[in-house]
Amino acid sequence: MSDAGAAQGRDADGSDDESVDAQDAERLEERRVAAVERLQLVDTPAEERFDRITRVARELFNVPIAEINLINDQDQFTKSPQYGGSGAKRHRTESFCDITIQRPGLLVVPDATKDDRFSWRDVVTSDQHIRFYAGRPLSLGEDLRVGTLCIVDTEPHELDEEELRLFEEMGLWAERELLADIDIDRAADVQRGFLPGGQPCPPEYAVAGVSLPHGGVGGDFHTWTATDDGFEFTVADVMGKGTAGAILATDVRAAFLARVGGDVGRTVTEVNAQVAQDLATTGSFATLVHARVDRAGRLDYADAGHGLTIIVRTDGGVERLDSTGLPIGILDDGVWTTLQTEIAPGETLVVCTDGVLDLFDGTLDSLDGVARLVTAGGGPAAIVERLVALSDTQQRSDDLTAVVITRAG
Repeated sequence: MSDAGAAQGRDADGSDDESVDAQDAERLEERRVAAVERLQLVDTPAEERFDRITRVARELFNVPIAEINLINDQDQFTKSPQYGGSGAKRHRTESFCDITIQRPGLLVVPDATKDDRFSWRDVVTSDQHIRFYAGRPLSLGEDLRVGTLCIVDTEPHELDEEELRLFEEMGLWAERELLADIDIDRAADVQRGFLPGGQPCPPEYAVAGVSLPHGGVGGDFHTWTATDDGFEFTVADVMGKGTAGAILATDVRAAFLARVGGDVGRTVTEVNAQVAQDLATTGSFATLVHARVDRAGRLDYADAGHGLTIIVRTDGGVERLDSTGLPIGILDDGVWTTLQTEIAPGETLVVCTDGVLDLFDGTLDSLDGVARLVTAGGGPAAIVERLVALSDTQQRSDDLTAVVITRAG
C-alpha cells in the first residue's frame, strides 16, 4: 500500500478504520445482548400474547411454521411457539435468524437451495427440507435487533408487495409486545369509573364482568349496552404505556359506544378507521371482541386478533370462537367480518383477556381452566367471583378482564 493509501486507511489518531469498526460492532453487540437480557424472556414458558402472533402469521401466509425468536450471545431461543418434547434453544450460528439480525429490514429467501448463505445448512439438506424463509428483525430502538419474527416453508415461495407489507406490520406487532415487557406496568384503569354496572340484557340472560388492572392503571376494558332485542358488549386489551394506555382505551371505548346498533364487523372496521392514527402515533394497538346477542340466542361477533372467547355448551363441550382479523391499529384500512353462532339455553359465553390466562399456565390451554370455573355452577356473578379469588392468590403481570354471559335454561 502507498503512503497515501496507508494514510487514508487510518484515523487521525493513527488507529486502523477496520479496528475501529470492529470495536464499534463489538460494543453494539454487547448492548444488543444486554437488551435481550433486559427483556427477561429467554428460557420462559409459552405466552398466548406471543403465540397469537405466530398463529395469525401461519394463517395469513399459509405456511407451516411461524416463530418469534430471541438471540443472545450464544443461543437462539424460540419464544413462540414452544413444542412439547423439543428444545426451544439452538446455537445461533445454526439459524437463519442469526443472519436476519445482522442488518435492518426484511430478509426473504425464496429458495434456500439457491442461496449460498443457507444451501449448505443442515436444516436445508436434512429431512427438515427448509426451502422458503422470511425474517423480520425485532428491535428495541437504537438499532438493537434482539430477535426475529420468521415464517418458514418446505416449498419455495415468493412474497408479493402486499404480503411484504403485512409481514412488516406483523413484525411491528411483535415488537410492541416485546416493548411492553420493558414497561410492564403500562395499561390504565382511567376508565374504571366507566365500567358498566347492572344488567343490560333481557331476562333471558344473566351477565357479569370484571376488569382488574395490574398496577394503578390498566389498559383493558369491557362495556355493554342494552339494545331493542338484546345487548351489545365489547372486551378489549389496549396496548400502551402508563396513562397513555388509559387514554387510548377510553378513546376506543367511546368509539364503540357511539356506534351501538350497527353490523358488528362494520363497527370494528369503522372504529379502526377512527382510532388507527392515534394508536399508530403512540405505537399501540388493541385486540378485542365486539358482539351482539339477541333474545333468541343468536350471537353476532367480530374478533380483532383476540381469540379468547369460549362457549361452554350444555353437554360440557367447550367451543373457542375464531378470530376474524388483525388487532385494530395495525392496518389503517383493515376490514373485519361478522361471524354468527348461537348460545343455547343453559350455555355460557366467556370473553377474557391475557391476564385471565396468567391465572393458569399462560397458554390457550388455560381456557379449559376457565371452562371448569363455569361448570362449577352458580351463574356469571359466581364465576367472576371465582376468577377474582384466584387472582388474589397469585402474582399477576398483566391486566385481567372477563365478561361472562349465561342464557337461562
